[in-house]
Amino acid sequence: MLNIKQEKFITNLLNGMSQRQAYKDAYGAKYRDDVIDRNASKLFNTDEVQMRYRELRDKALEKDILTATERMKFLSDVVNGKVEDTVYYNIKGESTPINKTADLATKIKAVDTLNKMTGEYTQKVEVEAETSFEVNIKVIE
Repeated sequence: MLNIKQEKFITNLLNGMSQRQAYKDAYGAKYRDDVIDRNASKLFNTDEVQMRYRELRDKALEKDILTATERMKFLSDVVNGKVEDTVYYNIKGESTPINKTADLATKIKAVDTLNKMTGEYTQKVEVEAETSFEVNIKVIE
């Protein structure tokens, strides 16, 4: 189990601080920078700190990443005209915002992306070999 200073060190790193800054802040260290760097590196490379760092980093990333279902829903909404984009036109010298749905080319691209996500396409791969073969690749998420 990590102590409060170690947790603060990890939190500082995840908030964008360098190891030196994170260590100084967490431990109130007043040593020379080379000593702080050595201590921070040693701490960061311990198994316990690495495990906690990865755990918190992965949790933070999970909140920002759309699931495959969410991505598919968004692309479907684009195709079905449920997503609007604001376009600015210059009308009589003034920038006028107009909301519009995706054009046909964008909708086709969304359908193409959906087809790739669900494995609707067979991908042909050419390989120089003694024997020829075909590979079907399906992305499963």
